[in-house]
Amino acid sequence: MIQLALLGKLVPSIVIDCSIPIKLFVMALQENSSEINSSPAHIKKFSQSTIASLRNLLVFSKTLPFIGGLIVSYKFVEAAVVFILMDYLTVSWGEDNRQIAIVVTNVQDGLSSIFFIFVSQISEEYTGCFAMITYCVPVSIVGLVLLWTSTSPSAFGAIYAAIVLLVLGKGGEKLSENFLEYQLQDHVGTICIKICSFVPSFVVYIMTVYIAFERDGTYKSRFRFAAFLMLGTYALFLVGYLWYSREELPVESNLRKIYRTCKAALGKWKSKYPTSPNFYYWKDYKQGHLYEHGKGKGLRLLPRVPRLFRWLDKAAIVKSRDPEVIPGTQEKKGKLCTVKEVREVKSLVPMIYLGFTFFGYSFLLASGNTFFVSQASSAVSVITNIDGNDIFILFLIKDVMNKMSRFICFLILRCLTKFGIIDFMPKRKEATIIRVGFGMFCAVICCLIAWRVEVLRLSQDTNTTVTLVPQFILLGMAEGLVEGGFTNLFYGYVAESMWSFADSFSELVIGTGKLLITPLVLIFRSWFNGYYDTSHLDRYFLMLGILNSAFLLVFAYYSFRYAYKEVCPVDAKVTMEQRLEHAHQPDSQDSNQENNNEALDQVITRINEERAEDEDENEIVSIRMIKGEGKLEV
Repeated sequence: MIQLALLGKLVPSIVIDCSIPIKLFVMALQENSSEINSSPAHIKKFSQSTIASLRNLLVFSKTLPFIGGLIVSYKFVEAAVVFILMDYLTVSWGEDNRQIAIVVTNVQDGLSSIFFIFVSQISEEYTGCFAMITYCVPVSIVGLVLLWTSTSPSAFGAIYAAIVLLVLGKGGEKLSENFLEYQLQDHVGTICIKICSFVPSFVVYIMTVYIAFERDGTYKSRFRFAAFLMLGTYALFLVGYLWYSREELPVESNLRKIYRTCKAALGKWKSKYPTSPNFYYWKDYKQGHLYEHGKGKGLRLLPRVPRLFRWLDKAAIVKSRDPEVIPGTQEKKGKLCTVKEVREVKSLVPMIYLGFTFFGYSFLLASGNTFFVSQASSAVSVITNIDGNDIFILFLIKDVMNKMSRFICFLILRCLTKFGIIDFMPKRKEATIIRVGFGMFCAVICCLIAWRVEVLRLSQDTNTTVTLVPQFILLGMAEGLVEGGFTNLFYGYVAESMWSFADSFSELVIGTGKLLITPLVLIFRSWFNGYYDTSHLDRYFLMLGILNSAFLLVFAYYSFRYAYKEVCPVDAKVTMEQRLEHAHQPDSQDSNQENNNEALDQVITRINEERAEDEDENEIVSIRMIKGEGKLEV
């Protein structure tokens, strides 16, 4: 309870002292839609827009304390509980069970990322962020209480249930950040949102420094404080319910759209590609953006994708030779998708291929929460001069470098865009690819430095935590460059309607990589068995550096050879008159009269479906097709 009292005194003073520089920073960086020059009129206009944005921030930021407090508690749990979980398990189970502690920590870390996908998709389609947060936070609180209970020798078995509950509740952190951004996005600019999202991290930095220099701190006191902090901020979050903007849920989640498209395509696995665009289900959009893969092999839908995923086009093929097939009915049954939906799903394919190249980086992230912790715990603490507490400072350095890398890249991109250097999408993609590539290069250097530190450790008796600072700095830079760049790549390649899937897809790639490191630990168990002093982490870090180098080369090849050249086309909508005019035109690629009649069948079916749904009953339209002449009478 002493920590709670000290926190109550620290946080208000921190917020007050930081309000002035934050306002000045916002005024200096507030985005402006008009071009700024040195004339007094433009300066005055820019000042007025900046003041208006600040006024909106002060008026509409009533939700910031309620949601921000919950984000603070989540980030504190990550800094004071999750990051040191490996150390806690090693101390509790003993040095001879270090390998088991590594596996448990990696599985917990990987499953936290994978489970976020389900939490995110449920909140997107059914509940919304607020309702899902109210489910995740109580689960996390119970997990922290069980973790606090496990510090007692007689109740150590509670740690298994605690780890499971922490995995289930971890998704609430990202949902809380997205919920805060949603509350502010209609009232303030992008830079203001980024600064508001940084405030909880800054508060946690102060709290982390405090617990790092706390001489009487124990696992029990930290777990207890984290549980009470999350309980208090959760109550505050519920109080702010009256001021939250209500969320609008989409018709269906992106994950369901992907599933529906794959299911429809697999159902037509043996179907041939049509030679005419009329046999694709365009619905309300113009025909176009097609290419012929080979002579006589039919037309395919852009964007081009590798052979492994070309079958997705079949989801939009209409089986027009069946007289009982009505496209609208087949769409409702999930057996047919529109061309637009197929394009959107296909736009995700380049990111799937790029995602495989991030596995080496994922291995490094998993190592940061396990092997880096073992290095810090076994080294002599010279930063805080308290055994085992330097790990908090090292992870603090890593997180600061992560945030700095992201913000610097954001400012550089805005400056380059403002001066017209990268004012169109291909150059933006190239800049983002270079950013990600540099981040993966930092990952390679981080592995080599960690390898060198281990070589020096094996050749001398003592090792200090100062020698670990460079690898934590590089790890933080790699996180900021790679993960932030990965999200930007997603926005550059994938259709805009799929952008809400960016966080889930990123967590899927990173979480899968973290889980795949477990077989490596079991295969090379001789490197990790026994005590840390007798382990051979130098071999592991060298192997990790080689793997990251190989994945970096694959990423560079695939990015510049294929991925960044493909653009997902945007289909334009058509009117009823345009569809009728299109039906009058003969098919230049297939002059068979039967095909013309089938195309007219599709137009008539679509018109009848729209008329049946029309609320204006006074307008009656009679449609008749003259077989053999390819005409419509309306």
